[in-house]
Amino acid sequence: MIREQREGTGGRVLVLTIDRPASRNALDGTTIRELSARFGALPDDVRAVVLTGASGTFVSGGDLRELSEVSDLASTEAFCDLGRQMCDAIEDARVPVLAAIEGFALGGGAELACACDLRVVASDATLGFFQAKMAVTTAWGTFARLVAYVGVGRATDLLYRAHALSGLEARALGLVEHVTATGEARATAIAMADELSRGARAALAGTKELATRAKRSAELRDLERRRFVETWLSADHREAVAAFLEKRAPRFAP
Repeated sequence: MIREQREGTGGRVLVLTIDRPASRNALDGTTIRELSARFGALPDDVRAVVLTGASGTFVSGGDLRELSEVSDLASTEAFCDLGRQMCDAIEDARVPVLAAIEGFALGGGAELACACDLRVVASDATLGFFQAKMAVTTAWGTFARLVAYVGVGRATDLLYRAHALSGLEARALGLVEHVTATGEARATAIAMADELSRGARAALAGTKELATRAKRSAELRDLERRRFVETWLSADHREAVAAFLEKRAPRFAP
């Protein structure tokens, strides 16, 4: 579920909290659709949004129970498109959206964070693009965003090696903009959003539109979608999932 509350001057900051503690806020279809709907229909008086997670974590990844049912071409394409719609809704919202990250932002959680305008991260948080460990590519327009943030070389390194980053390491790479002490990401993001909410609305919206254009590539998005579907349906992905569940190293095809 998604909880919401108002903060800041005149209640113009909307705080959206992903609250699925039993799954460490893993993204299921219902949550993805709800986020898309919330960002696609923000109230007129909202001037900034903070997206965060409950129970000390942002998003631990995708919901494994649902993902196990994504097993054919139609369901794989639908899953890819569903996540892209969510990320696009965040980018298309005409107000600043800040991700406040404590704990884990992994896999789909890292992709979700990349769709936000700014990332405010606790120093001991863990960010990771672990898609390669599951023998798949990114899916939700994330490769182009990563290139915009950190450059082709660093984006490729992050995705090839699929290693975890602390908040401090992520800032050093340029992946996140602000790092806080443990437990302070939410409050810091709200304070920043409150400051932005008092700015010139058209100027902020125009800047966001320019930034979004800089992070989008229709050619890359189409190629990413094709490669995600191809890798998700591959024998290597099935082996990676089995190895994860059996707690062993995967044995990929030679």
